[in-house]
Amino acid sequence: MHLPYWIHRWLHRRRLSRSRMRGTWLHSRFGDKLLDKALWKPTRESLARGWLVGFPITMLPFLPIQSVLACIVAIFVRGNLLLCIALQFLSMPLTAPVHLPACYFVGEVVRGHSPAAVWRQVTGSTMEVFTGDSLISLYLGAVVLGLSIGLLGYILLKNFWPLLPTRAKADPSS
Repeated sequence: MHLPYWIHRWLHRRRLSRSRMRGTWLHSRFGDKLLDKALWKPTRESLARGWLVGFPITMLPFLPIQSVLACIVAIFVRGNLLLCIALQFLSMPLTAPVHLPACYFVGEVVRGHSPAAVWRQVTGSTMEVFTGDSLISLYLGAVVLGLSIGLLGYILLKNFWPLLPTRAKADPSS
């Protein structure tokens, strides 16, 4: 898959092209892994690895610098950096009313509580999610949801991502 030309120009102007990154501080720390095409080109493999890395990290609530952490891990597994960064916007204050109760609900169910009782508790008093023992359920649910949806997304992207057509080469005989 080829990115549109305007995206290449936009990345190049912000010094995010491979030629401009060579010899920088980041290149000296991460080496040629930083310049690998799999990090920047949206292929089936790189998108699947980017989802597998980015989604579990975005599910962890109250994680500072999660974009930086996702990018560092994506560099080492050669996942798509742009997808990892985009996934980090799923856990923002606007999505917290859905994200945090879902993590708490799954964590409580995994710890053995009745789903019906937990549902009544979540819909009744959402502020209990941030107190004492509830934080264990919140983070446990975030880990379970992050890993399961991350693995599911990895499998779906790896197996069902549409095969991209190759460009037809010009026939020299015509």
